[in-house]
Amino acid sequence: MKLYNNEMANSPRKVRMFIAEKNISDIEIINIDLMSGEHKTPEYRAIAPNSRIPALELDDGTVIMESTAICRYLESLYPEPNLFGENSIEIASIEMWQARIYNELMIPLAMAFRHLHPGMSEMEIQNKEYGETQKIIGIKSLKYFDAALAEAEFVAGDRFTFADIQMITTTDFFIGLNRLTLEDYPEIKRHSKLMSERSSFSA
Repeated sequence: MKLYNNEMANSPRKVRMFIAEKNISDIEIINIDLMSGEHKTPEYRAIAPNSRIPALELDDGTVIMESTAICRYLESLYPEPNLFGENSIEIASIEMWQARIYNELMIPLAMAFRHLHPGMSEMEIQNKEYGETQKIIGIKSLKYFDAALAEAEFVAGDRFTFADIQMITTTDFFIGLNRLTLEDYPEIKRHSKLMSERSSFSA
């Protein structure tokens, strides 16, 4: 298998952390240079028509897109350690939390960055008002998840799961980009420290 990756982007990092947690060693990592536009070349579009990363190319040529879908596929091949749930309640809880983090936190913070940061003006038709609104939504969600983490050590229960990967890759990437600080969110800061102690954090 081949994983098309970028070291700086958020979504591929989720997959790399997942691979590290599973201790999977038979996936070739191929880095795609976004700054040079390599993801828009005919060669890469033949693999991923939407020009996005990550993409997992299987040995038979099948390509799986979207980071969560890739991780679910890998979970089916490498079931231990379990990261998506061991029973119906845990499966539902992990899915609920990872989806909420993605939709209610990651998307608003990503849109805020894309529409407000001057460096993104060449890649995005920016709408400052939309960006400001998304930043407000993102901050509201940070407060919500900070309160939720005060009730549990991990995001979706009493152990590390994919929901924690979704959380740390979102907060570690987008809080700084939006000129926010973890000091305002002590439980997210605690969670970030906990995640930074895992070997997969540097994947």
